[in-house]
Amino acid sequence: MTKLNVFIAKAGVCSRRKADILIKDGKVKINGKVVLEPWTEVGDKDFVAVRGKPLRPENEIYLIINKPRGVTVTLEDEHAKRKISDIIPKKYGRVFPVGRLDKDTSGLIIMTNDGKLCHELTHPKFEIEKEYVATIEGSIEKGLFDRMKAGIEDEGEVLKVKSASMMSRNAKKTDVKVIISEGKKRHIRRMFKQLGARLVSLKRVRIGDLTLGDMGEGRFKSIEKKIIYRLALGK
Repeated sequence: MTKLNVFIAKAGVCSRRKADILIKDGKVKINGKVVLEPWTEVGDKDFVAVRGKPLRPENEIYLIINKPRGVTVTLEDEHAKRKISDIIPKKYGRVFPVGRLDKDTSGLIIMTNDGKLCHELTHPKFEIEKEYVATIEGSIEKGLFDRMKAGIEDEGEVLKVKSASMMSRNAKKTDVKVIISEGKKRHIRRMFKQLGARLVSLKRVRIGDLTLGDMGEGRFKSIEKKIIYRLALGK
């Protein structure tokens, strides 16, 4: 069984969020009857239509990308000069980014039309690790890491990391490995700003056990469902 909004998104009609609107506006029918609840479950034998057009879900697609700095992940941003979707050939159809990676952050991003994978990778209750390499201007002290693990308040939220450790340090810069298991907006950047540390660059290098490997910046590759579920979710 699949939730109706996920079914519509996987059929390539629109994003799951826009599918919610279509459903609530009475534009979707299951087996000839209007359904108004996005969470209604759809089975293999059910007939779904949007605005009278019958739907069949697309094949599940899984892509991993090494996102360059300056590329916008949010597909709905009409003013972005370059979007993550510009990297992917149109033959892959409608796929969506999993989670956040702000414009100035580079590294690993997953694109898929699998709503279940997206949910389990982004919901805090699953505690999927995301590893980043942060480069800080100048030499910083290890004591900052304890504060990051204890939690830092910013804009009414408490931001924490699972771990933070020194990778290398000299007078000009410090490289720090940061691991989080939640992903609030600009999570790591906000923490370093509160600590008074100037962040030079930030790159995500791992989600679960899924890594970039030797993939070049701006490149992407397709990955099998069983592999991404095993590496990213541990299933």
